[in-house]
Amino acid sequence: MWRTLAWIAGTVVLGGAFSLADEVIARQGMVSSAHELGSRAGVEILQMGGNAVDAAVATALALNVVEPNASGIGGGGFMTVYLAATGEVIVLDYREVAPASATTDMYASDQAKAERWSSLGGRSVGVPGWLLGMWTALEKYGTMTFAQVAAPAIRLAEEGFVVHPMQEGIIVDSFAKLLAYTSSDLLPYLEDGLPIGAGMNLRQPALAETFRLVSEHGPQVFYDGPIGEAIVAAVNKAGGAMTMDDLRGYAMETREPVFGTYRGYQIYSVPPASSGGTHIVQLVNILEHFPMRELGHNSAVALHIMAEAMKLVFADRGKYMADTAFADVPLAGLTSKAYARELASKIDLTQAATQVSPGDPWMYGPQARGAPDAVGGLGGELTSTSHFSVVDAAGNIVGATNTINQFFGSGVFVPEHGIMLNNQMDDFSKDPASVNAPEPGKRPLSSMSPTVVLDPEGRPFMIVGSAGATRIITALAQIIVNVVDHGMKMDEAIEQLRIYSLEGGDLFYERGIDSAVLTGLEELGHTLAGGAKSSTFGTAQGILFDPDAGVMYGGADSRRLGVAVGY
Repeated sequence: MWRTLAWIAGTVVLGGAFSLADEVIARQGMVSSAHELGSRAGVEILQMGGNAVDAAVATALALNVVEPNASGIGGGGFMTVYLAATGEVIVLDYREVAPASATTDMYASDQAKAERWSSLGGRSVGVPGWLLGMWTALEKYGTMTFAQVAAPAIRLAEEGFVVHPMQEGIIVDSFAKLLAYTSSDLLPYLEDGLPIGAGMNLRQPALAETFRLVSEHGPQVFYDGPIGEAIVAAVNKAGGAMTMDDLRGYAMETREPVFGTYRGYQIYSVPPASSGGTHIVQLVNILEHFPMRELGHNSAVALHIMAEAMKLVFADRGKYMADTAFADVPLAGLTSKAYARELASKIDLTQAATQVSPGDPWMYGPQARGAPDAVGGLGGELTSTSHFSVVDAAGNIVGATNTINQFFGSGVFVPEHGIMLNNQMDDFSKDPASVNAPEPGKRPLSSMSPTVVLDPEGRPFMIVGSAGATRIITALAQIIVNVVDHGMKMDEAIEQLRIYSLEGGDLFYERGIDSAVLTGLEELGHTLAGGAKSSTFGTAQGILFDPDAGVMYGGADSRRLGVAVGY
């Protein structure tokens, strides 16, 4: 087999014309986020003596201000925390849940599909968990008060920030959705009834006041107080059916991380209701059976193997993955090295598969087999999410991925409090028979995967995560391979051109991959679909450690407005 691999690799040109941003190097602490002002808010807290969790909450709050289209108090997410003192890794799950009014068939009718109930208006809003997640992280693992860490975000919201052309474009694209539920004079993203322009100052005083209320009264002001009452009123006015009991009943979960290894490096990531961590481990387990370094970065054969492995992983994801509170999921089998070996043996090195069927991971784990009539099925995950990574001087590490789903979420805005509400219900399956159909209290399936990697000696090696729906899984696996197999630093690994392939689908690639490589892929039977380097291939932020040199390297994705800031 390896002679065949060597021959194929030797007949193609290694791919990837691209430009690299400067690698950010620091010794004390670092924050890498999708917006420079978010990163600077976190570093401000680090330099005041806060730890990584304090800085993470400050960063999340600031990103709510400067990326109100992507994440914040109206949404949810996941946080992975590495505690330097104990080596413990914890996952906080503050994913939104379906309200009590949810039914499995709520999006199945022709009217629901035509009017896009799952993604627009009040019916698309899940019960937000973001605030309880941030508050709990700070209370359990931080050292500062909410008022202290919220100070940079409050300042940004009151004083405003300069709108970037990319952000203007997002507001323009969402203009009609925003106006469908809120009067133009109540939307801070508009000026004189039109989208605020690049170079203009965007202020959000109502959001600043919301953060102050939480600082003074705690999360109960949101989950059992006037902020929550305003949220419920806005949701129901826009066609939803949410109650204060939905907010009062929300529970954040602390979970055991998914664990796996890649060439001895230890991977800790997010379990269900995120599919991300499980399938990242599954994907790299398959790749471990191939000499990715020797094949060359982005060579035709390396990309062929990567694409075929992706197909196998996504076939399993579509059949087996769900919220484990509502369905049995073969997690041990999906992350099993033995199962990965079986899957790797299915990859034909000379021909792309046109259709891939799910495997049988139940055979490789101790769990009872799921109900035979369980029906898989996925929702409409979108790319509009935000990830950030944080490290402090003591070696504590935090990665958090947060979202309101589609840019500007449901379009439902709470003007009294400056809150944009999620449309996370769109991540549920529209098929009433699916285990991923809506039900009261169920978490919609996600791919968000803030991931901690330790080196073979157990030392912190990397913290990385991405936005991009299911392309989070493929982006992070490719970044891990870039670092581990190809020896790249963080920013270099993030900026490499990426691919994406679903079971039975086209091979999507970012333009810039060498034409000879693309020809090689076509000769292997792939149907290619090229696109410009963009957020649709994931937008990652990460930090890489060199413990021997005592430095860290920050990377932030140029596919977004990412900036790493260190000191």
